[in-house]
Amino acid sequence: MRLREPIPSPRVLRAAPTSHAGVRAFTLIEMLVAVAILGSVIAIGSYGYALYARHWTARRDHFEVAASEYRRLDLVLRAVRATLPWMVRDASGRPGFYFLGRDEGMTLVTASPVFAGEGTAVIRLFREPAGEGRWNLVYEEAPLAGVALRQAGQLLPFSHRMVVLTGLPRIEFSYYGWASIDAHDRAVESGAQAQWYDAYDGLATQLHPDRIALRFGAQEALLFMPARAYTALQRYAEQV
Repeated sequence: MRLREPIPSPRVLRAAPTSHAGVRAFTLIEMLVAVAILGSVIAIGSYGYALYARHWTARRDHFEVAASEYRRLDLVLRAVRATLPWMVRDASGRPGFYFLGRDEGMTLVTASPVFAGEGTAVIRLFREPAGEGRWNLVYEEAPLAGVALRQAGQLLPFSHRMVVLTGLPRIEFSYYGWASIDAHDRAVESGAQAQWYDAYDGLATQLHPDRIALRFGAQEALLFMPARAYTALQRYAEQV
């Protein structure tokens, strides 16, 4: 007969005694070094972000300035393209057109002024010294509302002024057209071509230039004038 084996008594699990033996804490010097390293990382990151923010702000400001100048230039060129063949007389009573162009700028009558809205106005577009060999492109406007412009030397109230472009190394104007209305008439038979001039006087030539070249910096705007001056002069001659 097999004897029953005794039932083993359950073991009592006891937690191992805790001990801080072998556990090492940070010293004050190590904590100071860690804080110093963390501070350096934060300082370098802050400096890099400041440089990036400054660079981005500068580029954004430059873009806004360039966009503003482009909008102003577009308005001015639109005014020049809308040049009107405005008949006036000189001191001797000889008729001609209110247009005077020089190398440094020009004066004309436009149907699309910047400030006068849908009315007509006399505008001046010219270069102005900005210092250190640089130039500004300046636009001035005299609205013709309530003004009867009949004489070439008539004084006008230029009440609006706008600086279009700033700090350019050069601003030059030139004009493509005929030296006189007689030269224009002879060219019909001879086949001669118009020429470029540094100056163009609509009162003396009794014509408008066919084209105007505006060079500013490394860029150039070529503006084609409406071919209405010759017809306007013929109509004027028929009326008088």
